[in-house]
Amino acid sequence: MNITIIGTGYVGLTAAICFANSGHKVISIDKNEEKINLLKSGKSPIYEKNMEEMLSQAINSGNIIFSTDLEYGIKNSIINILAVGTPQSENSGEADLSYILSASKEMAQYIDEYKLIIIKSTVPIGTNHEVKKIIEENSSQKIDIASNPEFMREGFAIEDFMKPDRIISGIENEKSQKLIEKLYQKWIENNFPILFTDIKTAELIKYSSNAFLMTKIAFINEISNLAEATNCNISDLTKAMGMDHRIGDKFLNPGPGIGGSCFPKDSLALSHIAKKYQKNLSILDQVIASNNQRFVDMAKKISKITKNNKKIAILGLSFKAGTDDVRMSPAIEIIKHLLQDNFDITAFDPESMKNSQKILENKIKYADNIKECYDYSQYVVILTEWVEFKEIKNYSDFKEKVIIDLRNII
Repeated sequence: MNITIIGTGYVGLTAAICFANSGHKVISIDKNEEKINLLKSGKSPIYEKNMEEMLSQAINSGNIIFSTDLEYGIKNSIINILAVGTPQSENSGEADLSYILSASKEMAQYIDEYKLIIIKSTVPIGTNHEVKKIIEENSSQKIDIASNPEFMREGFAIEDFMKPDRIISGIENEKSQKLIEKLYQKWIENNFPILFTDIKTAELIKYSSNAFLMTKIAFINEISNLAEATNCNISDLTKAMGMDHRIGDKFLNPGPGIGGSCFPKDSLALSHIAKKYQKNLSILDQVIASNNQRFVDMAKKISKITKNNKKIAILGLSFKAGTDDVRMSPAIEIIKHLLQDNFDITAFDPESMKNSQKILENKIKYADNIKECYDYSQYVVILTEWVEFKEIKNYSDFKEKVIIDLRNII
């Protein structure tokens, strides 16, 4: 099946590679010529486990083409998948739809026969229908629209795409359903569940799922505060809670806060959607406030433990292990608060220091390796759960250091 995917970020690139390795002929489109040339050479612009191996496999199979030519992509595929960014607006917190609406208008001029437009980007309720309206206003051809949100964890994107808990698809008609069933034929043959629903419900499913998971994490973070104040064992507590099948053991690890490109952004967007429809999501609003306060509290905790010693080492800058993504990273947010308190910081991360420098610039120093960072100060703060950081337990002076392990990996 011929498909075109517009956008080569986490969502678009993962989808392109996985569909290509499942036998589809994929055209992957992006305006960034430098990124396209990098992908053509077999190099991934993002760090993700197994990404480059799967990329090379897709290229070698001849099932994937990378191009900046949107017209070529649109005209050569019956299914066109939009996977461009929907970042958080700086002022309101609502989703910024400018990229997806602009892409819709641009692609419309090249639609010369029936197409199914699938939106994989996370978008507010009603966006799919708005995209269809824009395309129909700028093209005389018949199209259908479908919502197919992704549920990938960064660091496990390939695995989650190939072995999903479920595939959600919001559709308009039987023709769309048959095309999507053909798109996901290998997944259906392997008994991965696919749920067809209406488009608006599919849009809301993604936001609701992320907001619920964020709520679970925020709750256990607050319980960890109580456990610490009462000298209770948080590890035993979360283990016991997780043994209850109604609760489950996922997303019960206390940490320095919730970050990344999805949970904080999507929760804010969902809150904005609710206000638009004059509905009160008070629990979600408190979760958002609790998470923002978490960054402040963690910075204060570090300051209290160091007894105003301002020279510290930080291990971890990405929002989680297994990725180079620093968007809304708890580590970055905590560092910002520490810098306001005049801390002298040297940090190390296996993958995300280049991305961190774009945000923090030269306000902190960057070590070349774990040992150099560790040796910088008497106080060592672990802010990301990279497995490599457990190595410091083997350093000869480990017991002479103060380790502030906000990820509970040691």
